[in-house]
Amino acid sequence: MLRGLYSAASGMLLNDQQIDSIRKNIESITKPGYRTESHRVTSFPRLLVSRVETVASDPPVTENTPLGIMGTGVYADRKYYSAEPGEMRQTDTMTDVALNSEGYFVVETLAGERYTRNGHFQLDPAGMLRTAGGNMVLGENGQIGPLPVKFTIKLDGTIENSETHEVIDRLRIVNIPQENLQKDGLADLYTSAQAPTPAVREDIRINQGFIEEANVNFDSEMVKMIQVVRSYSANQKVIQTHDGLMQKAANEIGKV
Repeated sequence: MLRGLYSAASGMLLNDQQIDSIRKNIESITKPGYRTESHRVTSFPRLLVSRVETVASDPPVTENTPLGIMGTGVYADRKYYSAEPGEMRQTDTMTDVALNSEGYFVVETLAGERYTRNGHFQLDPAGMLRTAGGNMVLGENGQIGPLPVKFTIKLDGTIENSETHEVIDRLRIVNIPQENLQKDGLADLYTSAQAPTPAVREDIRINQGFIEEANVNFDSEMVKMIQVVRSYSANQKVIQTHDGLMQKAANEIGKV
């Protein structure tokens, strides 16, 4: 019975984590470049259950009869972030850029380089390209800027002066495998478990004057929420049942 309690309790803890991720996804549905969060679920080590019995012989011997495998619960060993692209929204703002391909923009923070899909950039008073959070956007030559009043960002990320067609820099884009992507705090920035690789120039597709919306599917998240709530309720009933059985074993069977 105790094992049943542990298994149901581990399920409830997992459900609680899943609900928290679904809440974050729904709350962030309007954040540009947001990646849908989910959990990789795995089980605790399973146990081989056997029945021990004594065989009548001279002298008596004991034998183990395998009964099968018993699970001991589940848990989320790590978080995953969806690599599905979000919808493109046209803004016609010169400093807005959207990645219509794989990859991440590289930005400079006080803690080092970070990566983002949020291309809602802006120019500071010195003409330097920054994120909405104030971090410097990096190009192949370092910090980007100062930029002229009018500039063009081409499909491959090359930044040109719109009047003289002089090449200023090129946005630095890197590829990060989904399993290496890790969230950096509560912001829309990410880190990588391993050093990211530079994106192939021919594969980059950048649209100026567009923003990539969050890749959250509201309907899908609501379906997940219903499933998780039902699972939580089922695990709760299992615990209540086992608790009743343990009370009966202690209060009634113990009197015999």
